[in-house]
Amino acid sequence: MPKFDMGAAWEDAMLLVRSHLPLTGAIAGVFFFLPSMVTALLGPAPFVPQPDASPTEASAMTFLYLKQLIPWFLLSMLASTVGSIAILRLWLARSGISVGDALMFALLMVPTAIALFAIQMTVFTVAMLALIVPALYLVGRLAVVYPYLADRGTKNPIAALAGSWDLTKGNGWRICLFIVLIMVAILVIVMLVSSITSLFGAYGSPGFIVGSAIGSVLGAGMGLVNTAVIAATYRQLVTRTGQEIFA
Repeated sequence: MPKFDMGAAWEDAMLLVRSHLPLTGAIAGVFFFLPSMVTALLGPAPFVPQPDASPTEASAMTFLYLKQLIPWFLLSMLASTVGSIAILRLWLARSGISVGDALMFALLMVPTAIALFAIQMTVFTVAMLALIVPALYLVGRLAVVYPYLADRGTKNPIAALAGSWDLTKGNGWRICLFIVLIMVAILVIVMLVSSITSLFGAYGSPGFIVGSAIGSVLGAGMGLVNTAVIAATYRQLVTRTGQEIFA
């Protein structure tokens, strides 16, 4: 099995980001940026621990905040999944496809995506309980589930998982390292920008709105990069295993 080339995958990911940017950027704006902004403006206010709160009170307040945030998080995640699948469909299509067709395809894949999420969460939870190493390995082996789904059009979540598992054979740890490095870099950038925008103003103020907009733009950009990374990984694996090359 040919070894996965992280450098080539990153270069291809950046090529994908630049290609059709007006189209994919518009999708990212609708499905990544807008849900983030709606959550920031209409969702629960950011949790700020009170300096005089006891550990028990702080824990209770944190739990309440997370409970209020869950519906908004799930809606944002669903929207970003639809956007990612549509973008993947555009990037991986072997023939010309319109944005409308890509979006319709993504919407029809929502039940499959929900089933995939439930299965993956269960598998990762079990792997985490068996220590972190198995969970990390699964990150590499299941990295191209959504590109596989978007390219092959399968509505069977088990088939998508099996396809990713087959394509990543012999490269699980390399792909895991690649994905983790990208995620760490994204996390550092997001945390840095968040620490700056948090100084713009309190919840509901004009400064807070500006800061939320900056954070949402950054999140949309990072979401686009993340989608490109898994697409590039998939493209390389498919090409190296001698399967059909994308047109």
